Parts: sequence; structure tokens; C-alpha cells
Amino acid sequence: MATKADVLKKSGELDAKLKGKMFLGGAKPTAEDVKAFNDLLGAGNNNIYRWVKNLASYTEAERKAFGAAVKVTAPVEQVIAAAAAAPAAPAAAAAPAKKEEPKKEEPKKVEAKPAAPAADSDDDVDLFGEETEEDKAALEAKKKADAEKKKEKKVVIAKSSILIDIKPWDDTTDLKELAAKLHAIEKDGLIWGDHKFVAIAFGIKKLQQLIVIEDDKVSGDDLEEMITGFEDHVQSMDIVAWNKI
Repeated sequence: MATKADVLKKSGELDAKLKGKMFLGGAKPTAEDVKAFNDLLGAGNNNIYRWVKNLASYTEAERKAFGAAVKVTAPVEQVIAAAAAAPAAPAAAAAPAKKEEPKKEEPKKVEAKPAAPAADSDDDVDLFGEETEEDKAALEAKKKADAEKKKEKKVVIAKSSILIDIKPWDDTTDLKELAAKLHAIEKDGLIWGDHKFVAIAFGIKKLQQLIVIEDDKVSGDDLEEMITGFEDHVQSMDIVAWNKI
């Protein structure tokens, strides 16, 4: 007959084999697990299975807190010995049948009653009524405000700053007179800026003129036509610099 020491030795060996594994064979139970199970607890001992399962649900610390150690009596030793000596069963014991849960009654469907029509009130909004004077005034005020906002939007006007060299025929050309005639020209989008006389060679000077134009109103061809129109004074003109501003 197996002693208590033998049972404890077997359980210790089995615990060592199961370290890091779910079952002796790996991830799935096999006949080897069934044999070891029955060797340790016996076949068909449902009370012992339930007892082991219940105690295993507690941690070691919780089990130690149950109370003082109880001396094991001879009958208990005999039960353990009988469980160890019992022959192996061909298959694992069937798990106790689950209790059927009482069927839940489905809640009765309650038909929603149509809401009663609201009582007539003077405060009700008539969405389909005629437009009132207040509505018309509010609409007009909104249109006016929108129009003012559009006016306030700053219109960006593309402009260019142009530096032009104007060369005369010879040193007898009166450049001051030419500058006065050019500045006398008035055209929408054209502003005459500063000018100066720059020496070229042999006593001849050129007129260097700064001009600001609105790109949409004055073109380079317009400038050339205006300046070279003074044929008695102007031999040629060159655009030195054209910068967007």
C-alpha cells in the first residue's frame, strides 16, 4: 500500500514535470495526462476532484490563512493511499453536468402610443406663414452688411517700378525740356517719378527716368510709344530695371 510519503513524492515529481507546461504532452492533454491524473487521485473519485479544484482556486497565502494545521487521521491517510493505488482509467472522468440556467422571459413589447397633438398656442412658429415686416427688415440688414463687407475687402493692384534710360541725338538736345514734356503726359495708371541726367561720353548726357505703372493699365509698349514719340529729342530708350511692387 502506498504511503503518504509516496503520494507526496509522486505529486512533487508530477509538479516538476509540469513546470512551464499546461499538460505533460505540451499544449494539449494526452493519455499520459489521464494516467498521471488517475495515479494521483484515482479514477472516478468525483468528490476528491471537486475538493482539489476548490482548494486550487485559492492562493497559497489564502490557504495558509484558513487556520491552524489539522492533524491527519488514519481514515484520511487511507483515502489518499487508496487514491494513489487505484488502477488507471482509459479516459478522463467526465466533468459534472452543468446546471441548466432558467430561461429568461423576453420583455413584452409595448407599442408606442402616438403623441397627442400639441395644443394651439400664440407662441407657435408658423413656418409656412407670410413673411413679416420684421423678417423683411432683418433680411435687408443682412444684405446691406454683406455688401459693406465686400466693399471693405482690399483690392490688390499689381504695380511695377521701371527705370528707363533715354538717349538724345547729340549734346545739343535739351534734356530738361524733354523731361518737362514727359512729365506733362497724364495717363491713368502712370506716375512719373524722379529723374536725373547722367553723363555718357563726349559731353553727351542721357535722361534717366523712374516710372511707376499699374500693370493692368499701362504696358511696356505704351511707354515706348510715349517716349519715342518725341523724335526730335529721343534717339533710343532702354529699360534698365523692371521690378514688381
